[in-house]
Amino acid sequence: MAHAMGINYHMDMDGIQEILPILCNPTEIREICINIINNALDAMPDGGCMSFKTWNNKDTVFISISDNGNGMSEEVKNNVLEPFFTTKGTEGTGLGMNISYGIICRHGGRIEIKSEVNNGSTFTLHFPIPINTDSVEETSEVEKEVISKKLRILVVDDNVEIGNILDKFLSREGHLVRIVNNGEEAKVLAKIDNYDLVLCDFVIPEGYGINVIKSLNELEKRPKIGIVTGWGEKLKGLEDNALKVDFVLIKPFKHSELTKQINDLFGADGR
Repeated sequence: MAHAMGINYHMDMDGIQEILPILCNPTEIREICINIINNALDAMPDGGCMSFKTWNNKDTVFISISDNGNGMSEEVKNNVLEPFFTTKGTEGTGLGMNISYGIICRHGGRIEIKSEVNNGSTFTLHFPIPINTDSVEETSEVEKEVISKKLRILVVDDNVEIGNILDKFLSREGHLVRIVNNGEEAKVLAKIDNYDLVLCDFVIPEGYGINVIKSLNELEKRPKIGIVTGWGEKLKGLEDNALKVDFVLIKPFKHSELTKQINDLFGADGR
């Protein structure tokens, strides 16, 4: 369509490298990339350059899509992931990037956005690399110091892969783990069973995680509460008296980070 209208776009693929595999729904990942690409094209109505990069470190895969288009103001950048926010007037629904953001969160990932007016935009996706629990790796001191008390842990996350990873890791340490994928079931289970720790995603079916947290805080025997989320900067400062959570972990996180939080809450000696 662009060529038919005499508009030229240059696609720079030189930064695409072979990366480690991730647990994902390929169709949904493709949908995210298409949304970002379409927004980039809209930001370059007279043509321009788009660059693609992929790379990974030990525990994260990165996908970066950049353009040299109009860029975004600080206000637009801060709201671009919100539902129904659009700069396209009546032509836009304001749901494309919000849906993409939801997909990223469900995959345990996060998104980083850099943009300046008239200097283009860069969207960088972060996705966790699944840990092979059967492999023998050098273990950090934090991971070696696991608590001796075996805990009853409830994990609330609608991402099946994330739930399975946490289940394997925590069960391997001897804890009794229950996985649920929605807020209502989590609230019912917490009322009829005594859990030592609840790990709750912030965006889940049948209510935000905050509703689950409020319900947990009303229990006669309140469990320790940890939020595990891909919302990043938006959730800083949640460990306050108003919300009453014990810690927040931003996805993707290392198992050693979760171990440290559990050790801090329950003590390495189980007390």
